Amino acid sequence: MKIKNKTSIEKYCKYCELATPLASDDEMICEIHGVVSSGYVCKKFVYDPLKRLPKRVTLKKDDLEFPDLDSEI
Repeated sequence: MKIKNKTSIEKYCKYCELATPLASDDEMICEIHGVVSSGYVCKKFVYDPLKRLPKRVTLKKDDLEFPDLDSEI
């Protein structure tokens, strides 16, 4: 997967392919460094796009279109 702007990626362990989350959200186990915080940064960072959660999109009531059921009867 090609990334257009590599500088925009936050190189934290929580987005690294080599890290796995532990029971708490603030600690990860790294294949190289062992137990580290989720904000730890190292040179061996490998981006894993599946670990990033997308921003939630909110819809306004005006954006939704509902059919008028009264006119069909």
